[in-house]
Amino acid sequence: MMTSAAKRLTIQQLNTFKRSLSTSKSNQAWFFSKDKEKSAGHSSLISKDAAVYEIVTESVIPSKWDDYVGQKANIIQAVQADSQIKVDHLASWNVATGDSLFTAIHLFEYDNWSDVDTARKCLKENKEYQTAYRASWPMLSQQHVELTKAFSFWPSPDKRPGDNVYDIRSYNLKPGSMYDWSNYWARGIKHRSTVSKDAPYAGLFTQLGELHTIFHIWCYKSLADRKQCREGTWVHPEWNDIVANTVPLVKTMKTVIVEPLPFSPTK
Repeated sequence: MMTSAAKRLTIQQLNTFKRSLSTSKSNQAWFFSKDKEKSAGHSSLISKDAAVYEIVTESVIPSKWDDYVGQKANIIQAVQADSQIKVDHLASWNVATGDSLFTAIHLFEYDNWSDVDTARKCLKENKEYQTAYRASWPMLSQQHVELTKAFSFWPSPDKRPGDNVYDIRSYNLKPGSMYDWSNYWARGIKHRSTVSKDAPYAGLFTQLGELHTIFHIWCYKSLADRKQCREGTWVHPEWNDIVANTVPLVKTMKTVIVEPLPFSPTK
């Protein structure tokens, strides 16, 4: 049976832990004005520019993986060969750990929504694309497409050289919490960047797909580099406040480690 002294010690330790992760009521120096939140849509306030990012996730039948990789390169080449379609292929990855294997994730950038509309129309009429795309159907077990915008305080995703691993962290937020999330992470991204300026790759939020979903994509040299970078961020006193205040906004979260496919512009 626990003694009275032990109980007091346990309660003391619990209170200490609660204080260490207490949410701050001081919302001074918000990155985004709280007044503007009441007068405009969140996407227009927190997004970087007019660009639209498409995330395509495809689950592949394991025995068809090699065929799929070759065929997907042909599909993307057919899209890029159409002069009417203005889309930039930024990256293609395969899941290494954290989710179902034999899963590919592709990232594309459009300058604006009009380019998305044009691409959809042109692809329906592009015979070369339709032939290559239909040939990939027997290789797939599932395909999922989301259209997203980029946070203004994240760097724009670029085509990186080197031999990197990428950490894609997805967060499903409580409706109505996007603005607060953005204000905290506008500071959080600065702290992570001081540890490794190249770690931030892209910060995206859904417009079409599973709404209230955030994607944070980080770039690391290795899993050991990832561990060092993440642990190094905790030296900033404010990081604890950012974590404590954003965790209550999250309904679910997931992280997957991905590696570039052979034809990916981002390595």
